[in-house]
Amino acid sequence: MAHALSPSHLSGYDQTLDAPSYDQLVHCMRCGLCLPTCPTFALYRDEKASPRGRLALMRAVSEGRLELSQGFDNAMNLCLACLACQTACPAGVPFGSLLEHARVQAEARSKKYRSPIRRAFREWLISSLLSTPSLIDRLAPLLRQYQATGLQRLNLARLLPGPLAGWERMLPPIPSRSAQARLGEVVDGVPPIRGRVGLLTGCIENRMLSNLPVATAHLLSKNGFHVIVPPGQVCCGALPGHIGEMELARQMARRNIEVFESAKVDFVVSDAAGCSAQLKEYGHLLESDAAFAERAHHFAASARDATELLASLIPLRGTPNRTEIRVAYDEPCHLVHGQGIRDEPRRLLQSIPGLRLVELPESAWCCGSAGTYNLTHVAESEELLRRKMDNVRRVAPDVLATANTGCMMQLTRGVREARLNIRVRHVVEILAAAYV
Repeated sequence: MAHALSPSHLSGYDQTLDAPSYDQLVHCMRCGLCLPTCPTFALYRDEKASPRGRLALMRAVSEGRLELSQGFDNAMNLCLACLACQTACPAGVPFGSLLEHARVQAEARSKKYRSPIRRAFREWLISSLLSTPSLIDRLAPLLRQYQATGLQRLNLARLLPGPLAGWERMLPPIPSRSAQARLGEVVDGVPPIRGRVGLLTGCIENRMLSNLPVATAHLLSKNGFHVIVPPGQVCCGALPGHIGEMELARQMARRNIEVFESAKVDFVVSDAAGCSAQLKEYGHLLESDAAFAERAHHFAASARDATELLASLIPLRGTPNRTEIRVAYDEPCHLVHGQGIRDEPRRLLQSIPGLRLVELPESAWCCGSAGTYNLTHVAESEELLRRKMDNVRRVAPDVLATANTGCMMQLTRGVREARLNIRVRHVVEILAAAYV
């Protein structure tokens, strides 16, 4: 069924159907309260680099006062989609959704002008790598060998064109086995049983950060859940949706709904904030699909971030080891702004005896990862990462905690390149190490 998840099979899809909603665009009051929250406005002090400016451009296109152009594309794609503006907006403008639809418009125009190399990279990323989990499984041993031989230290990717040049610096140590291979299809819960949880292991995370979903599964199992890991699951669809491939994101959503429905679970959980946020959007994503609308809303209602579900279980089962460490928590954008989850990760960390939680300045300010942003907008991402590392240096924790896989990789690189003696860990990993 892999062909069902390929943009090459979307020739009948009319991308103009995904234009931003004019009814939502006119809710922007142009008050400017979003401006201080916007990382790209902080970098450029330019209206076109602000949420208010981007909404004005979208509205101008919608009203026919502005043609789609490279300038429109640049303004939309410069945005990190961190959603901080959405939190700040007093009118409740759904900026994230409007931006994704504007990027559909931008993609429909820009694909005609994209160089063959960039077109091939994009096609490979979204229609092959993300849509075919087995391909990542086949690539992982090669990357693991590449690391073992020491070739990664040469940073050979710098010789590659476009966004390919930056991927190597983000590459974590590749585990020998995927999360799905390590967990199997079911991890039995420890009685008394609370229910059944479906675990989204993710596309990249499953193979390249497999320790994380394994830790999540074991924590949920210890706390009374049978954990189901369906082998037919695919990428949540966040990355395609964020770059304007909305119909591909819908196809991924349909596949996951079918897979997790068959698993008969009470909750669908992800430990990556970007993924859990996307799962909760399936109802909106498929609201015009007569066959899936009701199923998608039911699925979205069952979606939980791992920190959200675990926090609802405090006190967790077992007696945690006393852990004398200072931890600073960096908030993933799609957890704090996308899902409104702010206190839960902190409460989980504070449940560990001896752990001292120190507040990180600008903890909700984007680190510059933002999906593939650190590959496509290197200069801006680097500047935001430097700002983040300056704040980390001020509080000098032993561990920098976060709750999203992309943030983990970005922050790990930042700590390494800043030569800080600080470990980067997911909140779930810290919990799992304490509740052995």
